[in-house]
Amino acid sequence: MRLETRDTLRLWRRCAIPLLVSCLMSHVAFGAAPRPRLQPHSRIVVVKAVTAVPASERTYAASLADGTARILAQNGVKADLVADGALDAVLTGRDLAFLVTCTKPSAAQVAALARFRGRGGVVRPLYSAAPQVVSVVGAQPALKVRDAESVKERYLLNAVGAAVPGAWNRTAWERKQKVMLAAASTLGRAQRSRPGEIHAVWEHSGLGLYPGDWPRTFRVLRANGITDLFVNVSGAGFAHYASGVLPRSKAYARYGDQLDACLKAARGTGVRVHAWVICFNATRADSAYLLAFQKKGWRLKNKQGALTEYLDPSNPDLRWRMIKSIDELARAYPVAGVHLDFVRWYEGAPKPAGAARHVTMFVESARKRLRAARPGAWLTAAVLADHPSCVASVGQDWPAWIDAGLVDYAVPMNYVEKRARYAALVTQQGRSSARARHIIGGIGVTANESKLSAAQVVDQVNLARQAGFAGVALFDLDDTLVESVFPVLRLGLFKQ
Repeated sequence: MRLETRDTLRLWRRCAIPLLVSCLMSHVAFGAAPRPRLQPHSRIVVVKAVTAVPASERTYAASLADGTARILAQNGVKADLVADGALDAVLTGRDLAFLVTCTKPSAAQVAALARFRGRGGVVRPLYSAAPQVVSVVGAQPALKVRDAESVKERYLLNAVGAAVPGAWNRTAWERKQKVMLAAASTLGRAQRSRPGEIHAVWEHSGLGLYPGDWPRTFRVLRANGITDLFVNVSGAGFAHYASGVLPRSKAYARYGDQLDACLKAARGTGVRVHAWVICFNATRADSAYLLAFQKKGWRLKNKQGALTEYLDPSNPDLRWRMIKSIDELARAYPVAGVHLDFVRWYEGAPKPAGAARHVTMFVESARKRLRAARPGAWLTAAVLADHPSCVASVGQDWPAWIDAGLVDYAVPMNYVEKRARYAALVTQQGRSSARARHIIGGIGVTANESKLSAAQVVDQVNLARQAGFAGVALFDLDDTLVESVFPVLRLGLFKQ
């Protein structure tokens, strides 16, 4: 059938012109790479500190910002996660900005925040902020890192509800919470306890849940079926107890000997106390000690040549200092064990040939000292999850430690959220049934790398059981664990 001219023109306008315009806009017709489409952004933004924090704190600041964005997303709130490099641009068109750890802002960033506030924007600083930021945004930093996830969740959602009407449905959220609570309780009651299983928990602060009141912490532990406590008491640059080898900490000065108080509170509870020792990282060392470690040649440099807070496992003087501190601790305090952490190289540092040998020599020395000082005490170690890759990356051949009897238990930090990844890790770790009996599976309930619901924790405990592990260790003892996870675990898995 022959088309009339008018029909042809009509068809050309309908089909060819839109196609041509599309090609021109995308530059495809001219052979250029397609330009990404601009997506409409949310009215809410989470600002991740990159330039507004010291370089050494960027990774940690990023984890806090990621956690903030995750909480919002899990509750159906749309928010963009952006870096702080060009604040004027990223705040344009927004109503609410969560400013995460803005401790070293530039003058331009402060001015951008002031302009955002001037046009009606709301800024909520989280965790920490410089005084000039507080002055400009009109609010003190909210939330503490150790606040329960439920506390963080309620604060963030209430802030959204107040600043951006319609962005959060409180009624639907409350209904969802009730359903989730009922489901978690049902799941918890369906589980079964296992006699003799290790139920450990890491206590990161070294002060317990309630600083100055260790008995109250142990009442919580006992009520929730915890068998073992890894309490963070020392490292190369600090000691929370009366050490003559390591510098006594500010916590020691304020609260007294924390290891002694912890052990006294543990008596009669059935909870074993393990002294958690940070080996090759200068965490909590003050600037004077960091400088001293630098002069001694103990601090590692990264591949770019910058100093880090990680310490050199091949340095014999450093190794002797840490072994001497373990010997001192074990002779003076009736601990059930010593728990080694950061017993590895820094993955970002150049390593000598035989790097793993230096770490293994240290673990062997710790084993001998502990056995001589306190026969029967356990030596355990927090280790990286991936083996054998961790041998090359950080010189940590922990399965060999188990096989040689150097540690009673290895505690791989399986801090992941996805079930398939966790299952793959524990399956690989438990391939040898003899070795699996000397593994306590680490679960990252509130780790930087993972945030788990009670249902996820139940699932990971069961997967660790299937792998034949001696038990599990939960990271770490905080309000989230006490308020959201323990109530489910004690219904079945940890039931006494």
